[in-house]
Amino acid sequence: MLLHRLRKKATTGVAAEVCVEAEFLAFDQDTLTLEEKVTRYFEQWRDPVHCYVVAAFGDPAEAEDITQEAFLQLYQRMHAGQPVPNVRAWVFRAAHNLAIDRIRSHQFVELLDEEGWEGLRQTLADAAQNQEQRLLQLEKFSRLRVAIARLTMPERQCLHLRTKGLRYREIAEILNLGPSTIAETLYRVIDKLTQENNG
Repeated sequence: MLLHRLRKKATTGVAAEVCVEAEFLAFDQDTLTLEEKVTRYFEQWRDPVHCYVVAAFGDPAEAEDITQEAFLQLYQRMHAGQPVPNVRAWVFRAAHNLAIDRIRSHQFVELLDEEGWEGLRQTLADAAQNQEQRLLQLEKFSRLRVAIARLTMPERQCLHLRTKGLRYREIAEILNLGPSTIAETLYRVIDKLTQENNG
């Protein structure tokens, strides 16, 4: 029942999604049922978690299943009375672990495919650019794609979690690494991407 409601809420109008973050910050957790709390968490963090799983591991359909399963696990944990002090980090960690489990069982497919990259490139295109500027941007984007493909899985995971606004401490918790390791990894990622972009 909860999963059905989560799916239904995730497909509601854009205007409702825009208001969710501000509304979520103001809700009083003591007045909501457990199902309402998890639904609000789902509404707020579904897209960032889904994008992380797609970007870090691949296949959007698998990522959708993993995202929903992570929130279902959150509900089950909270229903059992187990504390979740940092819900956002916990959900990202659950999704990460579920994706790793799928990879280990060879049920998870490849990184973003050609169509996905093309869609991403088109969303970043600037209509005000002239033909030469568009070509330069396309060349830079191609170099970025190559650079990201050369990153190791932990490097990609750190990068994508950081782009979702998570702090080093939260990324460390999700990936089960130390914050200093996360900082070093991100510095290395930035260096690799910069070298490839300038190369």
